[in-house]
Amino acid sequence: MPSILNYQEFCENLREITSTKKLDKRKFYEHGLFSEQIFGPVKNYTCQCGVYHGISRSGGTCNKCGVDITNSNERRRRFAKIILPFRVVNPIMLDLLYEIGGSQIRDNLFTLMKNDLSALYMDGDDLVIVKNTSAIPNGTKFYETYDAIRKLVEIFAQKSIDSGDDRWKIIQDNINQLFLREIIVLPPDLRPASKGDDKYSYQVDKINRYYTQILSKKESMTETIVELDKKTFYSYFKQLQRDVDELYEHIIQKMSKKGGLIRGNILGKRIDFSGRAVIIPDPTLNLDECVLPYLMFIELYKLPISKRLIEIGIFRLLNEAIDFVDECEKMNNQVLLKIAEEIAVDEVCLLNRQPSLHRLGMMGFNIKISLDKVIKIHPLACPGFNADFDGDQMAVYIPISEEAKQEVRDKFMITQNLRNPSNNSLTTVPSQDIVLGIYMLTANKFPQFKDKVDYKGTHLSQGRVIFNECLPKDYPAVDGEIREKILIEILNDISKRYPIEETKNVLDKIKTIGFKYSTLFGSSMSLQSCYLDRAQEMRDNIYSSDEVRDQLVEVSKSETQDLLKREFKYSYLIESGARGSWDQVRQIILTRGFVSNFHGQILPTPIKNSLLSGLTEEEFFNSTYGCRKGLLDVALNTGTSGYLSRKLIFTCANLQIDKNNEDCGSTDFLEVFIPSQRKAEMMIGKFFKDENGNLDMITEKNFKSLVNKTILVRSPIYCKSERLCKTCYGNLHEVTRSKFVGVIAAQALGECNTQLILRTFHTSGVAVIKGDSSTEMQQEDIVGDLSSASKLLHKFQGKTPAEITNDLFNIYNSNRRIHHVHFECVVSQLMWYGYYKWRLLNGREKLTPEFHSVQTVPSYESWLLGLAFSNPKKHIIKGVLYSGCYKGVMDKLLCGEKIE
Repeated sequence: MPSILNYQEFCENLREITSTKKLDKRKFYEHGLFSEQIFGPVKNYTCQCGVYHGISRSGGTCNKCGVDITNSNERRRRFAKIILPFRVVNPIMLDLLYEIGGSQIRDNLFTLMKNDLSALYMDGDDLVIVKNTSAIPNGTKFYETYDAIRKLVEIFAQKSIDSGDDRWKIIQDNINQLFLREIIVLPPDLRPASKGDDKYSYQVDKINRYYTQILSKKESMTETIVELDKKTFYSYFKQLQRDVDELYEHIIQKMSKKGGLIRGNILGKRIDFSGRAVIIPDPTLNLDECVLPYLMFIELYKLPISKRLIEIGIFRLLNEAIDFVDECEKMNNQVLLKIAEEIAVDEVCLLNRQPSLHRLGMMGFNIKISLDKVIKIHPLACPGFNADFDGDQMAVYIPISEEAKQEVRDKFMITQNLRNPSNNSLTTVPSQDIVLGIYMLTANKFPQFKDKVDYKGTHLSQGRVIFNECLPKDYPAVDGEIREKILIEILNDISKRYPIEETKNVLDKIKTIGFKYSTLFGSSMSLQSCYLDRAQEMRDNIYSSDEVRDQLVEVSKSETQDLLKREFKYSYLIESGARGSWDQVRQIILTRGFVSNFHGQILPTPIKNSLLSGLTEEEFFNSTYGCRKGLLDVALNTGTSGYLSRKLIFTCANLQIDKNNEDCGSTDFLEVFIPSQRKAEMMIGKFFKDENGNLDMITEKNFKSLVNKTILVRSPIYCKSERLCKTCYGNLHEVTRSKFVGVIAAQALGECNTQLILRTFHTSGVAVIKGDSSTEMQQEDIVGDLSSASKLLHKFQGKTPAEITNDLFNIYNSNRRIHHVHFECVVSQLMWYGYYKWRLLNGREKLTPEFHSVQTVPSYESWLLGLAFSNPKKHIIKGVLYSGCYKGVMDKLLCGEKIE
C-alpha cells in the first residue's frame, strides 16, 4: 500500500517544463504546461502541424513539429517536471515529521526554515538550535540551511528509534526524500484547459495557476541567482516553499469530497448504454418483463439494429445504417419497430430506481417494446424499488457482453430476487387494488360467487375457489376472508415450499384476479356516505373530561375504533388492508384529535372537529403543524439518513462470508434474550447452544419455543476467520446468495433509515402518548428512532457487544423486520484493537475491544476509503505509517491484486 515516492527515480526520465506561455500561434507552446511535444497530441494520431498520420504510423514522431504520433489518451498518462532553482523541503515528509514528532520538532523546523540567522550545533550529545549565529560558542562546528534541517531530522529519528518508537524508521529510510529539487506536473487531462469566449482565451483548472506561479518565480530567481547572500536566499526559499506547499494542499483538496478525483472518477462513473424515463404500471406483463419505449430502444441498440439492416441487405456500410437509425429516431419513424422487436426477444436490461438503498433497487427484466414514451413495469415489482406511479423515473442499463447478460439472468433477474435478504420475506407482495379484489372475492361480496361447492375435500364458496385456483395444485385449500396480512403469509409460505417458477406463476395469477375483481366490484366513495349520525354525540363524549390525558386515551381506545368499523360504509378498504387506517377515518369523520408542534410536544388544545365537518380558523392554523413538521422532518433528515447509510456500507464493505468454511471453531457465544415471537422469528437460521450444550439451528419449527428465554448463539462478532464461517453467520447466506454479507447488512439498516424518514412524512403531527407519567406528553416520533440509531453507531457509552446489538435490534425492528445477524455483522465491524480487528487477534479474550464509530471505521478498513471520505492529508500520512494494515476490496482492485 502507500509509500513515499522516490522523486529522483520517478523524475529522471520526465521531460521538463520551462515556460509559463500557453499559446504560440494559437497552438500549445512547445515547452509549456499543455505542450503536445511533452504530453502527446490533442487529437488522435494528429501532430501539431494538423496532419493526420493514422494508426499505422503509431509510435513515430513528426519530423517537423516533434509531436509523437499516438492516441490522445496519452495526455491522461504522461507526467512532466519543473526543476526548481534550489531545493525545498518535501511537504509530505514535513507532514510525517509533524505527525510523529509533534510540536517539539515542528517549532524547531519552523525556526530553521523561516529565520535567516538560525543555526544548529551539538553540545556533547545535546542538540542546540539558535535564532542567531552570534550565540554559537567560538570554534564550535555548526550547521545552517539544508544541513541544519537534515541534521535535526537525523538526530531526532535516531534518538526516537533508540527509545523504541519504530515509526521514525520510515523517516530514517527515506531521509534522501527530505528535500525536493523537482516538482511533478500532472498529465494535462487531469487539470484541463478549455477554450474561453474568444479564440485566444482559455479557462484552466486552478492547479495550473500554482504551476504557473512556481514557473514565474523560477524565472525571476534564475535571473538573479549568481552568488546569493544568506538573507536573499532565505527570502527566495520561503516564497518557493510556500508555493510548493500550496500546490500540495490543492492536490490533496482535489482528491477529497464529493467532486474529488476519488469519489467523482474512481468510485463513481457515468454509464454508457443507459436511458431514463417515467414509469407506469402494466398489469398485462409477466413478473420478469418490462416495456421500454421504442425511441429509447433504437438508441440503446443502435449498433445491433444497424448490423441487422446490413444483414438483410438494406445497407452496405455501417455508417449509412447508423445514420438511418439516427434519422428514424429524430423523425419518430416507426419503420424499425419489427426489427427492434426481433432483437429484443433474447435481450435483458437492468432497471434502477434511485435512491438505490439496497440490492433490490436494481433488478433485471426481459425486454418488450411499445410506442409509448414511458417504461412500463409489473405492479408487483414496485416494493423492491419502493416505486409508485406519481411521476417516478427509472434508469435503464444495458449489458453488452454475453458474460454480462448471463450474469443479469443468473443474479439480477427479479425472479432470482423474490426474497428480501434483510429479513427472508417475499419482496413481490401485492397491495392496494390487488388486495381489495381478492378480499372482495373471498369475503363473498359478489352475489354470483356466493354458492358453495366441494373443492379439495372442503366446502367453499365459488369466490374462494377462484382464489384457490391461483395457488399450486397440491397446496391445501384456503378458506376464509383473505386480508393483506393473510395473503402475504400464504405467498411467503409458497415461496419457501415451491420452486421460483411456480412462485412466479402464482404471483401473476394473483395479480390478474386481484385487478379483475377490484375492477368488477367498482369501488367508489362519496362524501355523503361518510357522514356519521352519532358523530357529535361521540365527540362530546371524548372531550367530556378536562384532563388532556383522558381525552387522548378516549380518542384512541378500541371502542371508538369498533364503532367506526360498524358505522363507516367503506370499512372494507381498511379491513382488507388495501388502503388507509382507522386513524385516518377517525380524523375524516369523527375528530382530528390532538396534534404536536415542531418540538414533538402535544398541544393542549385538541382539534375537536373532523375534516368532513370543517375546522375553525384556529383549528386549521393549529393543524398545519403536522403537515409542516412532516415536510421539515423529511427535508432535514433525509440527508442524515443517506449519509449514515453510506457510512454503514463503507464500514461493512470488506466483511465477507467463506462458503467453503463450515466452522471456524470459535468457543465464544453471544448472549441473546428473546422477549417476543417476532425476535425469535428474526433469529431463524442462527446456530445456538441447546440445553445439552450441542449446536442446533433455529428453524421455522422450533423458534416459538425460544420466546422468553436467554440463549447463546454463534455470531460474526466472535468469528475467528477473516471471512466469516457458515456456522457464525448462520443459514441466511442461502437467501443472500452473495459473499458480501457486510454490504447486505449495511443496506438492510440503511434502507430502513430512509423508510423511517419517509414514513414520518405521512404520520407526524397526529399525537400519540409516549411514557406513563402525566408530565411526559411527548409525540412518539419516528425521527427519534433515526437519531437514537445514529447516536448508538457513534457513541457506545461502555456498552457490551450484546447490549449494542440488542439496542439496535429494538430500534429498527419496532418499524421494520430485519434479521438479527445483520446487526451482529455491523457490531463486529466496530470492534477494533489498535489497527487490527479484535475478533481476528490471538488471545483476544485478554484484550478489551475498542469500539470505533461508523465515522472512523472506513478509514481503518481501507486506505482508499479513508482518503475519499475523511481528511485526505491525515490518511496519506496514516497510509505511509501503517501501510501493512489495509486489505480493503477497493484497495486490492486499484492495486491490481486478485480478489478471491
